[in-house]
Amino acid sequence: MVRHANRAAIAFAALAAAALAPLWLPPYFVYLLTELVIWALVAISLDLLIGYSGLPSFGHAVFFGVPAYAFGIAATRSESFAIALASALLAIVAVSVLVGYLATRTGGVGYIVVTLLCSFAFFIGAFAWTALTGGENGLYVPAEMSMASLSAHARYLVVLGIGSLAGGFVWWLTKSPYGLVLLGIKANERRMQAMGYRTQKYKFQITVLAGAIAGIAGVLYALVVRTLSADLVGPELSTEAVIWVLLGGAQTLIGPVLGAALFISLKQILNNIPAYPILLGLLFVAVVVWAPSGLVKLRFPRSRLPRLRATRIDERTQD
Repeated sequence: MVRHANRAAIAFAALAAAALAPLWLPPYFVYLLTELVIWALVAISLDLLIGYSGLPSFGHAVFFGVPAYAFGIAATRSESFAIALASALLAIVAVSVLVGYLATRTGGVGYIVVTLLCSFAFFIGAFAWTALTGGENGLYVPAEMSMASLSAHARYLVVLGIGSLAGGFVWWLTKSPYGLVLLGIKANERRMQAMGYRTQKYKFQITVLAGAIAGIAGVLYALVVRTLSADLVGPELSTEAVIWVLLGGAQTLIGPVLGAALFISLKQILNNIPAYPILLGLLFVAVVVWAPSGLVKLRFPRSRLPRLRATRIDERTQD
């Protein structure tokens, strides 16, 4: 009970600090923080699949980018914000159900292949269907159909509020009996089937749910960033999202958030260096070698602490 209370207090303090941070930051950094909250929501949704369900999705960008495109397409062809938002919500449901149905018909490697192929298919479609998506030039959401009228701080608070609600729901879900079933399927699917659980149904449901959360992040991206390109549905973003989860630590929720923050920050800092992808790759390899469970689960070996203390005591007595 005390542990849960401490965690709740820490979470509340972190949320309060995040809400107050823009008061001391210039507008540009507030904008970057707003984007980071959006990407954190994507990372959390993917952790539901990789960390809690054992479903390695390499097409998560599809869930994110398609609703963003749907909102952008409707926004450029209609003056009604309600129509644009409804189009995005329909896209969230459609793409989550479609990809979820196709991916969960197979298991293991098949899930990876199907999600990756979906990412490639939508990426090629976004490039080829120029009349609808803008092709290589992409789409630009009109200012009057976005959050452009709000201040940088107001946009950040709106995104942070929605992200916090979604993150809180995901945390509650992972602690619920439903979350325990997902962990059981990840650990031993055959045993769960023998116990009477329809594992394919659970995998389909969690894929749709994770896709819906990523889709909400995509709509927020369209409202805040306003510039939409084919990369938002492509395999590059899908792969980067997997790296965020593994870098920070799967099945932790906070790990993928920190992984996304670290990866995106380093990408921004090293962007001017021609070989920056190699540097990021070396970082990921180093984490896999020295912290295979992610940075959040990295611990200093306790067995060495008594030795270090004993050595220091001996040195002091000798002096």
